[in-house]
Amino acid sequence: MSPLYDDDDVECSAAPAAAPAESRTPAPKPSFFRKWGPALVAIAGVLAVNSFLLGPTGSRIPALNSRQLAARSARDERTKAVMDMEWDHQADLKRGVSNMSGARQLSESEGGVMEYTRRRHRYLGEYVHVDVSDQFTLLGKISISLIYFAFWVFLMFPNWFLPIGRPGIALGGGLCMVVFRYILLLTGQGPAFDAAKVIILEPLFLLFGLMLTTIYLEKMERGGLFDKLRDSLDDPVNWKRSAKIMAMSTIGSAAVMNDSVVLIFSGVVVDLCVRHKVANSLPYLLSLATTANTGSALTMTGNPQNILIVSLAYDDISWTEFLTNMVLPVIAASTINAIMLFLYYAGELFPGSSSAIEAIGIVFSGNRTPEMLAQEHAYHARNVAKAEDETDAQAGWSIWSKIQIVIVLIFLVCFAAGLDVCVTSICAGAVLMVLAAWKRQHFDPKPEIVDYDAEGNALPPKKMYDMDGNEIEPEEEELVTESETTLTEVDYGLLMLFIGQFILIGSFDDTGVPQGFFNIAMGGCAEQMTSVPCVYWFVLVITILSNVASNVPVVQMLAATFPYASPYDWMQVSFSATIAGNLTMLGSAANMIVAFQAAKVGDRTFTSERHAPFGIPSTLLSLYAGTFLLSMVHFSPECSIKLGECEE
Repeated sequence: MSPLYDDDDVECSAAPAAAPAESRTPAPKPSFFRKWGPALVAIAGVLAVNSFLLGPTGSRIPALNSRQLAARSARDERTKAVMDMEWDHQADLKRGVSNMSGARQLSESEGGVMEYTRRRHRYLGEYVHVDVSDQFTLLGKISISLIYFAFWVFLMFPNWFLPIGRPGIALGGGLCMVVFRYILLLTGQGPAFDAAKVIILEPLFLLFGLMLTTIYLEKMERGGLFDKLRDSLDDPVNWKRSAKIMAMSTIGSAAVMNDSVVLIFSGVVVDLCVRHKVANSLPYLLSLATTANTGSALTMTGNPQNILIVSLAYDDISWTEFLTNMVLPVIAASTINAIMLFLYYAGELFPGSSSAIEAIGIVFSGNRTPEMLAQEHAYHARNVAKAEDETDAQAGWSIWSKIQIVIVLIFLVCFAAGLDVCVTSICAGAVLMVLAAWKRQHFDPKPEIVDYDAEGNALPPKKMYDMDGNEIEPEEEELVTESETTLTEVDYGLLMLFIGQFILIGSFDDTGVPQGFFNIAMGGCAEQMTSVPCVYWFVLVITILSNVASNVPVVQMLAATFPYASPYDWMQVSFSATIAGNLTMLGSAANMIVAFQAAKVGDRTFTSERHAPFGIPSTLLSLYAGTFLLSMVHFSPECSIKLGECEE
């Protein structure tokens, strides 16, 4: 076992390992410093680095140079010019304030850059970030913040309190916030709260569509696409199985979206743990969740905050520009995360190894310990027995599996073509639902209800008669609909979890506390946030805010606070806000999905208490290594082209 966890501290739905229970001596429970020591060292390390670079009190923050002063002047002039422009309010309403489609490519006759800037300012001011913090009294801000942080703790550690579960806690917190905001409104302590506006519907539609698609891919046919995908990740060697999960999660998150990947593969990973009877599934769930977050930083479509950044950035950011900037930081972060995972959980991933050095030797030399050889022999024995039981039809690709592949490929093509991912995912689920219903009605064998006698002989069906002795014809069997079967397996509790979180976070953001924390924390670095040495403090502040107030609201806040941020600025924001998702359980929606999906099938190892000892040091080390590489090698300009800063 890993030195961080003992057997008694781990809950898992998997069966115990094959070794006899009496031959296994339970490991002593780790001390506080042994468990949390790496995390404390990592936190102390980043604080020491920033103290060295900026000074304990910020005395070493450099003064703004001539380029930065000129940029500030250009921003002020552009804002003043935009505010002085005449504009047609009715035309804006007719077009839609939030409709920025094609605004970046406006011709000179249509207003050009200035008209685009005006529309964007209104979009940022009236849709993305409505600043109502000045309408709160001090009591209102403090009380809302206390409610938010109370439920943040409840969500982080749900097992410390009543056994309600995260969906119930989040929904209760959202309702509590709505009621309390109404009380503040009646007492004059705060403004009205539009709860419906802060609920972001796109992630909810996407999750519903993905859950629908995943359920039908898994349930349509035994031995079909989903089972073959599960088999492709299987391996008798533990560390190789973990490496396959990490590779799949990294590539899949960059190509599709991290939430999609973890939603599809959480159950697969737990099933592999059960199949191999592992004692601790946490390393494999961490392999999925952490690399899904890290890999999603690679492309602009990897996660919701990247999609939002590209849409809110003042300058154009192309897909290739985003990718080329993120290659080195993501490779570094993925490598660091994988190495730390192998070292933290060497006992589980390298059974029989006595040290980290031996584990490294196993990876590069291909050696096997006796325990690993025993696992391989058991694995191959199971596969031989399984192959003898399977029919040829189950072993090959049936017509239904091929249809599934076609539908999935069409879904990926539509996603890559830029079509709405929410509509695409729901349509894919709906098509699979119709296909499954057609298959079940016309092709699947009908269940036969037959009674047998004591000797095993089939008995003829019983006949029934009415009072006059007439035979009663049996009624046709009532069809079972999809609404009664598969649709009931959609995790509506997960949707409730996100709705409650949206309400909590939206109300907390209204108070202006996150914005105030950012301004106070950045201090003199606010206008040079991505310049060395301020960038290392900036990414730490973004990491903290992303775990407290969520990364999407943080991106919206930065877009409204720094409307002319350069493409390079947004690259740093994207990387730090994404990698921050690995810090704590609540740092990323992907983490919550993994925990929820694993708990659904009985595996409750993925908790905040067990995630943080690995997540904190891994995240901070990956964050600072990637930030260093991105600051040294980047291809996006450090100035705004549309603002004219790059003309000098």
